[in-house]
Amino acid sequence: MVQAIKACAAAGARVTLVVPSVVPDEGMEQALNGVKGVTIMALPYRAAGVHALRTALVRLYNRYALARLKRFVQEEKVDAIYSSTSITIVGAALAEQTGIRHIWHWHEPVDKRFGWHPSLRALYRRLVLQTDTIVCISLQQQEEWQQALGIPLSNAQIIYNPIKPIEIAERTLHKGISIGFIGHFEERKNLPLLLHAFEHLHTAFPDTTLSLCGAIEPKDYVYIDRITSLQTPALHVLPQTPDVASFYSDIDILVLPSWRETMPLVVFEAMQAGVCVLQTNRSGMSELLEGGKETLFFSPDKPEELERLLMSCMDADYRQTIAKAGQKKALHLVQNQQFDTQIQTLLCE
Repeated sequence: MVQAIKACAAAGARVTLVVPSVVPDEGMEQALNGVKGVTIMALPYRAAGVHALRTALVRLYNRYALARLKRFVQEEKVDAIYSSTSITIVGAALAEQTGIRHIWHWHEPVDKRFGWHPSLRALYRRLVLQTDTIVCISLQQQEEWQQALGIPLSNAQIIYNPIKPIEIAERTLHKGISIGFIGHFEERKNLPLLLHAFEHLHTAFPDTTLSLCGAIEPKDYVYIDRITSLQTPALHVLPQTPDVASFYSDIDILVLPSWRETMPLVVFEAMQAGVCVLQTNRSGMSELLEGGKETLFFSPDKPEELERLLMSCMDADYRQTIAKAGQKKALHLVQNQQFDTQIQTLLCE
């Protein structure tokens, strides 16, 4: 969202960011501080969700915000409406009422956290078909949403997420091989698979260590108790940190065992730092990276695949070959990404 706003502002567009006044500010105002041509409007509205009743109530709750927005876009002669998440339907409803061009940018995977309730499919199909452009962040994500909705997304366009360049810290010298995970500690990240594979690996290679770094939300504490109960001197559970460069400098291998991902940018962060990355094959990364050369893909429901790949990566030459190829590709993608140009073309021309 922030990158899209900055790209449009850089093209000379006037941008009004509508944020929900019912939730705390998440740093959006600070992130956009000093960007010319951008104003922020706070209105009482909420996102829809996976429950039919909640979404029905949300649609009623959002009526006041929609009425305000309808007057605003007509008075300001707004050219385009941009929505940055599949679960916020205010933009789609506003476009339906005003006939203004609507671009709907979907970042979420199709799973139980973000999927739409079956009883609401007709509503979402209608909104999708009336949307001028659906932006998906990978071809795989587009295909999954098509299957979930039961309609072809002929109005879809693929725009890969921008890749954030990171500072590369000096590699830490340590005994043994250090494996890492960074991200939210939630069930869909499939951490038990990684713990199980590490347990077997640690038996064969006692010098190996595993570091889990990430944020813990209240609803995930029961799940985390299962992880910390398995803690040994070789397992380190670390809090979320903004200093990702230091975390990557301390590990040799990053493992992302999620049941499903869209476009996990931690992969590119680790690759830039020269870390060998093993990741789920259920994301759009296979569209940008060559498996077996720049990264290693495995199926999250086949534990033997991850265990075999981890064993292979105990060979330093093999691991470093993958890491160097991945680093080269990640740096190339950082320097040659097209996100700003594609967003400007879509929204400002």
